Amino acid sequence: MSIYSEISKRIGWDKDTKVSIPSVEDARDLHHEVMVNKSEDAYESVFRYQRFAPSPDGGDDEVAMRFIHVAYEEGRRFFL
Repeated sequence: MSIYSEISKRIGWDKDTKVSIPSVEDARDLHHEVMVNKSEDAYESVFRYQRFAPSPDGGDDEVAMRFIHVAYEEGRRFFL
């Protein structure tokens, strides 16, 4: 089983799970950890935000979720 599949299974699909959109700084840090350091822990956080955070409504939320989305998509290549 791939690391991606293990993380997906671990965080689950509970429809009641909610997480807040991270700050731009936190999202940027997670993006860096995934993209540069290939951190599995950071990728798990990114995956959780990607799956359970609400849709951004513009402003800083949009910027933060863009960092999260890019880290999620690009990180899949490392962990599949």
